[in-house]
Amino acid sequence: MKKLFILLSLCLCCIGSAAPLQNRVICPAALDQLASAMDMPASEDLITFTQTHWLRKPAQERWEMKELTKDQRTFVLNWADRQGLFADWLPYCDIYDTALILGASTSRMQMRLDYLKKLWNQGVRFKEVVWLTGDRPLDERVDGMIERCQNESQAARIIWEESDLPDSMRCLPALFIAVPMKGEEPVRQRPNTADTIIAWLQTNPPPCKALFVSDQPFCGYQFAIVKAFLPDAFSFDLVGQGVDPFRHPAAAAITLDSIARWIYQENLNKNTTKRAFESLEPSEADRGRG
Repeated sequence: MKKLFILLSLCLCCIGSAAPLQNRVICPAALDQLASAMDMPASEDLITFTQTHWLRKPAQERWEMKELTKDQRTFVLNWADRQGLFADWLPYCDIYDTALILGASTSRMQMRLDYLKKLWNQGVRFKEVVWLTGDRPLDERVDGMIERCQNESQAARIIWEESDLPDSMRCLPALFIAVPMKGEEPVRQRPNTADTIIAWLQTNPPPCKALFVSDQPFCGYQFAIVKAFLPDAFSFDLVGQGVDPFRHPAAAAITLDSIARWIYQENLNKNTTKRAFESLEPSEADRGRG
C-alpha cells in the first residue's frame, strides 16, 4: 500500500500544472465582502454569479465596457487597492531562463517592456525574450501605430526594435509568437492568453524557469491561465507594473471582469487537479495485490 501511495503521488505530480514560484490568491473573506457589496444573494454560487454579472459580454473588449455606478466604482476600486490588485507584482528570483511578454494594446505592450527593462536594470536576468501576441487588428480607440502596422503582432516587433534598451538586454535573442485570429468572417475572435501560450509550446521550448510579464489589473487572471496551460516541467513567475485605476473611466468594471476570470480559472484548475487525482484511484483488483 505504501508503494502504491508513492506511485500515486508521483503520477499526480506529472499530471499537475506548472509550478508557480509565488502563490497568488485573493483573500476569500475579502472576496465575500466584495460579492456582498455587489448584491450577490447569499444563496447564490460565487462562480456562477461573477460569470453572469461581472464578465464582459462575448466579443466585447475591455475598453468597450460600461462603468459601474459612482458608488460602486468607488467601493470596487478602494477594495481592489486594499487587496493589492493595482500594485506591482515583483519577481521572486534574480535569474530566469526566458522572459515572456503577454500581448495587449500597444500602450500596454510598451508598458510591459518598460517594466521588464526596469527589472533588468535592477539586476533581474534572463537569456531570451518571447513576445506572446496575436494578429488582433489594431483599434484606434486604444492602440497607437495605426499608420505603421495593422495588428498587435506587428506592433510588438516595432516596440521591441525601437525601444531604448540596455545594450546587454538588446543583444538577447527575441522570438515573436503571432497567433492568427480565430473563426470565420464576419465574426472573428482575437487569440487569448491561452492561445499564445499553446502556440509558444508548439515551438518545443525546453523546460525552463519562465518569467511572464503583464500589468495590473490583469496579473491575477493571467497567472491562473499560465498555471493551467504551462506543463508541469516548467516553473514560472508572473510580474506586472501597478497602475492608478482612478484615471481610467471603466476601471471598476474592468477590474471585476478580471477578478471573475481569475477565480473561475483557479476553480477550474483546482477541479482539474482533483479529477486527475481521482482518476488515479486504484481498482479493486489493485487493492487486493500485495
